[in-house]
Amino acid sequence: MSTHPDNNAAAEVDQHANNLLEAGSILKEKAKLKAKRIFKHGQTSDDEDIFTDPAFDPAKVLDNKSDRLDKSVRETLKDGVKDLKFVVAHPRRLARGKAINKTAGIVGGTQHPALTAERDQELLDAHDALARAESDIGSDPEAADDIADAQARIQRVEEKKEDLQTAWILGRHVSRVRVVRPVLVDRPRRSQFTSITPTGERRLQWERYIGHLALYYTRGFNAPYIDDFESPPFDIEDLARIVERIAITSAPWQTFFIQVREVYMWKDPKVTAKWAALFVVLWYFQYIMSYLYFYILYSTIRNKLYPGSVQAVRAGVARAFDREKRVQAWGELLQRHGQNNWIEPLLDEVGPLIQMQLGDIADLLEVMINFHRNEKPGRTLASLFFFASCLTISLCADMEFCMKLVWFIVGGGFFVTFPIATNFPKYRYLVSHMRWIFWDIPTHAELAILRLQEKAVIKDAELSEIELRAVATEPLHTFSVKDETDGKGQLVIGRSFLTLTTKSHERSFSFSELVELQKLDAVESDSGLNKLKNLHSSASAVLKILFYGETLTLVLEPAHRDRAFNLILAWSGKKWQALRMEGHNKGEGDKSNLDRAMKRAFR
Repeated sequence: MSTHPDNNAAAEVDQHANNLLEAGSILKEKAKLKAKRIFKHGQTSDDEDIFTDPAFDPAKVLDNKSDRLDKSVRETLKDGVKDLKFVVAHPRRLARGKAINKTAGIVGGTQHPALTAERDQELLDAHDALARAESDIGSDPEAADDIADAQARIQRVEEKKEDLQTAWILGRHVSRVRVVRPVLVDRPRRSQFTSITPTGERRLQWERYIGHLALYYTRGFNAPYIDDFESPPFDIEDLARIVERIAITSAPWQTFFIQVREVYMWKDPKVTAKWAALFVVLWYFQYIMSYLYFYILYSTIRNKLYPGSVQAVRAGVARAFDREKRVQAWGELLQRHGQNNWIEPLLDEVGPLIQMQLGDIADLLEVMINFHRNEKPGRTLASLFFFASCLTISLCADMEFCMKLVWFIVGGGFFVTFPIATNFPKYRYLVSHMRWIFWDIPTHAELAILRLQEKAVIKDAELSEIELRAVATEPLHTFSVKDETDGKGQLVIGRSFLTLTTKSHERSFSFSELVELQKLDAVESDSGLNKLKNLHSSASAVLKILFYGETLTLVLEPAHRDRAFNLILAWSGKKWQALRMEGHNKGEGDKSNLDRAMKRAFR
């Protein structure tokens, strides 16, 4: 993954700023330790022994400052002065990266202390020592003792990880506890839940009565699962901790889903072919759900008998530090890019995918709304025929056939259409099951274009009736523009053509030659297009018109740009496809979308 020089410079300023803040915290911590050594006299050896265990002293895990206190005060002050000079010399770079790195630091600081690369490396070193001792068992008479020592070392490392996990959870996520006691609930009587209706009748509130009766019969074991409030109050810190827990706990699931994605994308054809063959066999004999239950039992028992795989840990550490490999969990991303610089690589990798999926969801929701509103009756009728066929099959066929048909569609999607849609996103709609159901039903954008063209036809008919007694003249609309190549000019739009007239020459284009229209708003400050905008007007916009073999790039007022855009859409009579503005600023090098957004925010 390449890095832009601006990103490196911003990262350098951020590093100096972080070093400066860290130096202040180090000096403060040194002062605290010195004061403790002076005034601390009465602590017993038993207290010191118990608090050497991180599980009893979470501050050791949460603060983690002992490694930074080795520098002298003089060295700390000297480095702090250097960092201060650098930060003062580059204030704009610091401001630009502040929001990104602050967010990344807050979330990145939540990394589990027992799941860091250092802990994994300790475990790998211990297993390597055991492997060496076992290989020498035939030639070295003391190999048995070495094996015992290595096994003890592995046990100590694993116990240390458990202690760190205990300390981290209790120190970071547990701030309030309650003694678990059986709930004191008397057997409810019906009279307690009888109410008088407005008509004077007595009514038993069955739902409340049955609920209290269930509490009474389960009072011996339900206490740990009854909260102390009806509705939790909103708290931003609690929300942040919940997100943190999800990010940490979902690490195995992140790896699992990435592996599933590699299967359906046919990364390894042999592996995917094996899974496809297994699916076909299970589908034919209708054991798909049975296999799911079997896999849950098998994976749980296997994890009990073989708790951890050294190969999996080794592969995770390798992925974290090898930039050519794809990380499979959030923790690996932190280890690779650092606590303050992981957000940008994450968004660069998953941002386009998320954006595309959200766009597809928005399109599908709009299509479903327009289907229900019967905006295109012929296509709506075709979709209704599909649903009627599904209803007929579900009523007439047996359940076995219906389930087999459903799993056939799921398997076909996983092994055939999903891989095509993922590897070739341009063609994802052609293999989309949902688009097949609602084929050719328009989105809101496509429907708006259709309505605009319908209005244009009506307007033309009205004008034709008015001009029956007069000489028929084609309506023309003129806009003042500035062309990217020829300078100032006039854009004339008619019913079937457009003409660009400048001082140098006049060019005319038929609507039959149209290929694409683009509205451009966001351009970089160093681009020629932006200079052209500044020369034209303080408030201007860009209209890009693509024909077969030629492209017009015009600058005009925003309102006139939108009028010209809509006129061309309406009078062209073409069937248009609404596209997303993907990468229309191609000339920006390899800077990420996040960097561009932050630049605009801090201008």
